[in-house]
Amino acid sequence: MKLKNINLNLSFFGILVLMLFVSCNNGDYLQEFENYDEFSKVENPRLTGWFPVELIKSDAKNIKNISYLSTKCVFGVFEYENEELYNSIFDKENHIDKTYIGIFHSQVELVKDIFPEWFPKIEYWSNIDSGIILFDNCYAVKDSNKKKIYYFHPEEESTRFNGKMYPGIRNTIR
Repeated sequence: MKLKNINLNLSFFGILVLMLFVSCNNGDYLQEFENYDEFSKVENPRLTGWFPVELIKSDAKNIKNISYLSTKCVFGVFEYENEELYNSIFDKENHIDKTYIGIFHSQVELVKDIFPEWFPKIEYWSNIDSGIILFDNCYAVKDSNKKKIYYFHPEEESTRFNGKMYPGIRNTIR
């Protein structure tokens, strides 16, 4: 009787461990909203927790956000219509300096293999040397030609750049 009970407990424990490994992969979590109205109706803050909510204004549409559990990386994009709603946010005095642009480039390089198909490839980011801001723990760039705003929340851990260690995004002083 005791032997059967032990085997049953071990089987149950084995299934539990297997379920834990299957559920905790680095799978992506994609969220898409047609427009700001749909996005703003989300009542559960857990569903918008990876979005830079204050950056997304009333004219936003085609809002996409993908997050990865193990790297804590987030990639996002939305289209906009009214340039004036974003001008003060992307004002030149809010742009990060050359040191942080270098850190940004190194952080983008680290995760280039998991860029979603709708996020610009590494060549796009390599050519950006200004106009990047830090907003709500994300780097954000306004592409005025495409009328899109891209944002990227890199890994939270520290990053090595030019032989020096720089703090991860959560420790970056803004």
